[in-house]
Amino acid sequence: MFISVNPSSGEPVYRQVMRQLRERIVSGQLARGEKLLSVRDLSAEAGINPLTVAKVYQFLEREGFVETRRGHGTFVAGKAPTLSASARREELAPALRQLATEALHLGLSEEELLKLVSSTFQNLKPPQDHE
Repeated sequence: MFISVNPSSGEPVYRQVMRQLRERIVSGQLARGEKLLSVRDLSAEAGINPLTVAKVYQFLEREGFVETRRGHGTFVAGKAPTLSASARREELAPALRQLATEALHLGLSEEELLKLVSSTFQNLKPPQDHE
């Protein structure tokens, strides 16, 4: 599992890792019931502190994305978590600000950005959502 961390992005490292794991779970890249890397293995792979990974796994478990089985590891939860609409918007806010800033910096129009977001969204949707 490849996790990319950018310490100079302005976004805390634990949030970067959480976001990437959530994306992979929601998109189906990490299947329900799939075992995640151990805290030690993920921290070594990503080059981050094991306590950071443990914190990420704890947050994801509280949100319902993963479940920890004592002595067996951390697994993608069997059922999809539910976050309130306001919690979902709050979670997306930093990424949206960064995306909008990058789009403005690159000279993209709002319409171009919306088309790119829509296309990306469609490509990431889990297969069962396609009609």
